[in-house]
Amino acid sequence: MNFSEIAVKLEQILRLDTFPVAIKMYKNAEELPRKPLNFKLNICQLVSMARYAKKSNSGIPEKMVCSMGAACVGLIKTPEPIRTGRAAVGPYTRDEKAGKRFMENTFKIGDSGKKYDAIMVAPLESVDFEPDAVVLYATPAQIMRLIHANTYDTGEKTTADTVAEAALCSSIGFAISKQKPIIGFPCAGDRIFGGTQNHELLMAIPFSEMNRILKNLEETAKGGFSVYPVPPNMMWTPTMPSTYTIQEADLQDQ
Repeated sequence: MNFSEIAVKLEQILRLDTFPVAIKMYKNAEELPRKPLNFKLNICQLVSMARYAKKSNSGIPEKMVCSMGAACVGLIKTPEPIRTGRAAVGPYTRDEKAGKRFMENTFKIGDSGKKYDAIMVAPLESVDFEPDAVVLYATPAQIMRLIHANTYDTGEKTTADTVAEAALCSSIGFAISKQKPIIGFPCAGDRIFGGTQNHELLMAIPFSEMNRILKNLEETAKGGFSVYPVPPNMMWTPTMPSTYTIQEADLQDQ
């Protein structure tokens, strides 16, 4: 199954509002198929361009603003304010001790040092490279379908990032490093800079798992419960105001 077929199947089965996004990390920026834009921006913006407008773009740390996002995907070593938790004090935590724990609960490849020079972000349907991961933005009900697909043949639960900070980038880093899908709760930055909607969650899936997830999406739908949209149960008699309820006299007066 080629990339376009995978993207179309995901869109058809899940009825996604925006397009599936392919992510690839590069250890050598010279290998990027497309040069970065000539202004600084964040990874969530690159993903937004791909999922809304089908635009392919690349990024390097020199052309980025968000140090947290860059650290999550391994483009830089995790900076001291993030590593110590100092950056979280005030906005997210009461003190540096809680901030350090907060940051430790956000997966960051950069905690082990810089690993990559660049990131490529593109709509899955038109990529000309094999992705490391696929990112989907979806409603909770659509994420339910993906959870059921992930657990169908293993029974294993799906990890979720519930810190709600740098969730997109953290999920990308986790999916690539651990080779497991993960659910992310989009952070404030993703909503401010990436245009993420109030009803959206995200899932990052290692590309190596995509065929399994697609197959299991189809298998779980056969039971009739794990489907989207979930059909309401109409097999019951409603109660309505008497003025709107058919009376015996109404049946006689024909």
